[in-house]
Amino acid sequence: MRDRMSFLGINMARRANRRWLVAATYLGLAGVGVAAMTQLDRGGVMVIVVATIVNGFILGGYGRWGLIQPFGDCSPLGSAMGWHNDERDLHRRDRAHFYAYRFVLAVLLFGWVIAGKPFQYPEASQALLLGGIVLGLTLPQALLLWIEPDMEFDDPDVIATER
Repeated sequence: MRDRMSFLGINMARRANRRWLVAATYLGLAGVGVAAMTQLDRGGVMVIVVATIVNGFILGGYGRWGLIQPFGDCSPLGSAMGWHNDERDLHRRDRAHFYAYRFVLAVLLFGWVIAGKPFQYPEASQALLLGGIVLGLTLPQALLLWIEPDMEFDDPDVIATER
């Protein structure tokens, strides 16, 4: 997690606030997915793009923005970044990805199976495959935000704004 937890002026150091944010994020993504799939021919691409943007700017983990500190210590070009993850951060990240991707793999496999014979449900298969892709992009970060306990900061300015 980052040193200061604030999103749109709302204190995200409390677990309850982070859980509301995760729930609202997934409700918004579900709404975008339903609207895109019913109104557009190729709505799946739009849903994946929206999920990527949400992941980058709200949840974090892969860029400078978002509530979760970036996972990598180096840029894609190999230069050092301005942050460092300790062993605890790396363990939490690895554990969240392990649990998330087990579920995502199950959703994707189920979506693939019901598309073929003898089931032949292409619409349900498409929805499950798209949902699996969106979950693959966002679920590890959402799990980290969901399970972390309330945060305490040593900085008196942060403590004063929590109350």
